[in-house]
Amino acid sequence: MKIENDLIRFIQSYETYLVSSFSKLWSAVKVEYDKLEAYSVIGGLLSRQVTLAIQMTRSPNILNGHSAPLFLRSMTDLHITLAWIMLDLEERSKKYILYGLGEEKLLVEHYKKRIDDSPNNPENELMEGMIETRLHWIDSQRRDFLVEVNLGSWSQLDYRKMAQEANCESLYTFAYKPFSQGAHNMWPHVSRYNCKYCESPLHKYHLIPDLFEAPADLDYLFRSCKYVHMAYEIFINKFGLDFSELMPLDWWDNYFMEIDVEENAING
Repeated sequence: MKIENDLIRFIQSYETYLVSSFSKLWSAVKVEYDKLEAYSVIGGLLSRQVTLAIQMTRSPNILNGHSAPLFLRSMTDLHITLAWIMLDLEERSKKYILYGLGEEKLLVEHYKKRIDDSPNNPENELMEGMIETRLHWIDSQRRDFLVEVNLGSWSQLDYRKMAQEANCESLYTFAYKPFSQGAHNMWPHVSRYNCKYCESPLHKYHLIPDLFEAPADLDYLFRSCKYVHMAYEIFINKFGLDFSELMPLDWWDNYFMEIDVEENAING
């Protein structure tokens, strides 16, 4: 019961900190009104990073080797994107937006083709509604006929090269790539987390499928905290912000130091 109560207390405290620190950091950013789209992009990415950390915090059952890599892969992907965009804020934000709009336009065309190919499909009315909604969203940012579909990478670079340019190649090598193994169901992940050795020597102890219960590990949540910390650093350094709050990793260390002090006082 004590462990459960301690976890609940931590989850509530951490989420409160994330919400508060995000609000204070973003309020310190002086938006340049001739670059509104660019600030929309980086603000949205910062919000996304903090949101993913909050969702992990609220879901302690996912803090294991099966599920946590799905979140952390997205968070490392986001950090590389954010760091790369910050190097040329206006131009790269524009590329990011236009690529996303193009992807949405391409999806609309796929819906239209499905309707044309199957005119009697009972789901056509639903798809027509989705087409209208998505076109309205595109038109709210760019006229539909001005949006081009780009089938390549939005940045014209792969993530390794983006990471190199943004000075975060180690994040790519030691986090993005390993977490990609889980996100893309690659053999290094599947063989460890979804297989066990057959006990029959006749079968040469080959790997067989297994529903393995991976243990919970708070280190996954610590990593999410680290990635939020790195995002905050990007904003502070880019815009020279005066951020008086504890940084995420400092908050984390401070929280557990206070817990140790409390327990020592009780036991001593």
